[in-house]
Order: sequence, then C-alpha cells, then structure tokens
Amino acid sequence: MHLRLDPGVHRLRSRASTAEALAHLARVGWSARVVDLTNVMDKAGVLDAFASGLLFPAWVGGNWDALSDALRDLSWWHSGERGRAIILTGAGRLEPGLEPEWRTLCDILQEAADQWGTTPDPLGVLVRGRPIG
Repeated sequence: MHLRLDPGVHRLRSRASTAEALAHLARVGWSARVVDLTNVMDKAGVLDAFASGLLFPAWVGGNWDALSDALRDLSWWHSGERGRAIILTGAGRLEPGLEPEWRTLCDILQEAADQWGTTPDPLGVLVRGRPIG
C-alpha cells in the first residue's frame, strides 16, 4: 500500500480500508487515530466523535473553541516519529444541514495543521468521502 501524508488537511482518495490506512500510517511512523462521523446528526455529534476518536482528556470541553484548543495543544497525544495523523471517516454521510458546521470544522483542522506543520511533530488530517472546506 502506498499512502503519503503531508502535514495539513487532505482528501483521502485511497481505496484501502480505513483499518489498512491506519495500520500503514502506524508502520511508517505516524501516531494515527480515527474520527468517525458516520450517523452524526448535529454539531454535538461532531464534537462527540472527535472526543471519542481522539481520546480527548477530561479537560476538553464540548464546543468549537475547546476542539480548537485541544488540537493546538497536543501535549495529551504522544506523537509518532513522523507526527500525528487523523483519519476522518463518514464525512460524506453528514446531514446536508451541517454545512456550516463542516466549514467550521475544516477551518479548525486547517488552523491546527498549519500550526503544527513547521514543527518536528506535524499534524496531518485525511478526510474520506467529502471535499475539504
């Protein structure tokens, strides 16, 4: 399997399963986690999916500012040799009414990836099933 990840937010176009992509990223040195947005119906569901998928510590609250803060302070998530990676699945199944939330989420992810992109522990995000932004 060939899957390349650069810091930033990118569309995952591989036909490999999420499990295969996760295993590949781990093999090549990324600390990777999956956030599944399948069946998410509202903003609270998006935030809950991130909390459970990324294994947020208890201090992370349930709003956009808290998500942003958690992704800009990744001291709670041990980095792999190449950095940290998020695979975002189920994005193509989000309710049509969640467009504003999707744009906010993409902005938060891009800001965090930009912040970490020039560090020794970059953040890469792969989005399956939906265009970014």
